[in-house]
Amino acid sequence: MSPKETIANANARLGALLAETKQALRGEREFGPQEVSALREPLTEMDHVMAQAKDLRALQPELKGELHLYKSQLGDLQATLERIRLMLLARQAQLCASHAQLTAVGRWAKTMGETR
Repeated sequence: MSPKETIANANARLGALLAETKQALRGEREFGPQEVSALREPLTEMDHVMAQAKDLRALQPELKGELHLYKSQLGDLQATLERIRLMLLARQAQLCASHAQLTAVGRWAKTMGETR
């Protein structure tokens, strides 16, 4: 696959995955290990292209826009993933609080049963 095709393919996939990640932030879909793996694929494919980005910009100036779009989407993805991380940390804290509450209720019920 040519660098142009690789970049265009990665941009399309990354754009779609970025939209799905933003849907997860809005609570419209799940975000889990499968989504992380899906995000990793276009990034891995672009490793080789990005290693040559400086030369590609000089040799194929028509790729500048596509490379800029890729870089822009990466910045957006980084910010979105940080928000996802914070959302997951908040959810973890809620689950821990719920677990503590259930444990306390369980102990209370056990104690109540022993005193009767």
